[in-house]
Amino acid sequence: MHLDIKITALAKGVLDDLVAHGGKVYFVGGCVRDRLLNRDYKDIDVEVHHLQYEELIEILSKHGHVHTFGASFAVVHLDELKDYEFALPRTETKIGERHQDFVVHVRPDLDLKLACARRDFTINAMMCDYETGEVHDFYGGLTDLKNGILREVNPKHFGEDPLRILRAATFISRYMLRPASSLEKQCRQMCEAHSLESLSIERIYDEYSRILMGTQPSLGLNFIKNVHGLPKYLEDLVHTIQRADFHPEGSVWNHTLLVVDLCANIKEETSWPLAFMWSALLHDIGKPKVTTPEGHAYNHHLAGVEVFKDVESIQDKKMRRYVSMMIKQHMTLMVLAKGSRPIKYLRLLKEIDGIVPLNDLIWISRCDKMGRGYIASRQIEAFNEWINAMIETYGDHAPAPLVTGKDLIEAQITDHKRYKELLDQAYEWQLEGLNKEQIIRRVKRER
Repeated sequence: MHLDIKITALAKGVLDDLVAHGGKVYFVGGCVRDRLLNRDYKDIDVEVHHLQYEELIEILSKHGHVHTFGASFAVVHLDELKDYEFALPRTETKIGERHQDFVVHVRPDLDLKLACARRDFTINAMMCDYETGEVHDFYGGLTDLKNGILREVNPKHFGEDPLRILRAATFISRYMLRPASSLEKQCRQMCEAHSLESLSIERIYDEYSRILMGTQPSLGLNFIKNVHGLPKYLEDLVHTIQRADFHPEGSVWNHTLLVVDLCANIKEETSWPLAFMWSALLHDIGKPKVTTPEGHAYNHHLAGVEVFKDVESIQDKKMRRYVSMMIKQHMTLMVLAKGSRPIKYLRLLKEIDGIVPLNDLIWISRCDKMGRGYIASRQIEAFNEWINAMIETYGDHAPAPLVTGKDLIEAQITDHKRYKELLDQAYEWQLEGLNKEQIIRRVKRER
């Protein structure tokens, strides 16, 4: 098979120069896989054979500024080709328990099959000859790709890197693949040996984020469940059963998977797709803590906020505020739509102001309602009518406060320590319909 990898004119000049100096150039990894699938690809990995590390640096330096990562890694980036990575063929030897505990052996003249053996999955182990377009597939990656199978290249070496468990889930989610039985068995053995505990929080966050941003996140998440690799706050969802009349889909885990897949389809409609997807995954993490034997889960949204405090994966403070607010408020709109005074809607706008856009909360409310194992179209239609009416009448942002700290100063209120309390009360009176003059009179009286 031959393949045409699309590259820029500048990249062609660089690769031609490498060939002119005796290098043999191959495209490897994801760009080959995605080109075979006719999918868009951005990153292009180039493997250069028959050149020494110093020669590679010297040639690339003629075309721009080179970033090196040390001769022992034999990986080079070129500023002028930001989406390209240049590397020499290499083998790796495991020397410790951690994900990064490897020694790299650079071997410029390494046999092609051995060069591909270090790859994790067969679909990533194909290489394409730059000059001829010939695809080298030593491990059956093309067949696995056609059959929708994710399979490890080398069972012996696959288990040396625990991150590959989560990477497997990422590819399953992104490309809607089925894991080979051998892959699932090996990942289960790795999880039962507590391999994932050696990964950093940052690594875990990155891979879960990729899973959530995949085409069908439930596939990757279920794979992690099946190999016994879920963190406790997610594993608890598997064992928490809901009321069958409200949730015929069964456990909270089943419900969550339905919700994340629905959210994956509309995530680009939101202000922050990644934070939105994390919210979908975690929106019901409070249920295991409060669910009764009868299946009631009163105040699970508040319990979820508390459980989320111990979820370390998300480090970004802004994202934590977003996800926490989505957990707390994910039911509020649906409850209000059943019949409530407009002031409750306005209070909600005030609480989420600057943290979560109303549009994002609307979408997760819809997906939560629809992720229940039955069609809820009539309820969604009623909800849409209500929310559209509220937005048309009251807007989708909290109204600006009529009374500010400056107004309190001008009213000669000198107890500055009480300003926040007074301003909060002033805003509440504003929502009740009082004008600025009435509010200030009340503030003075209450003070």
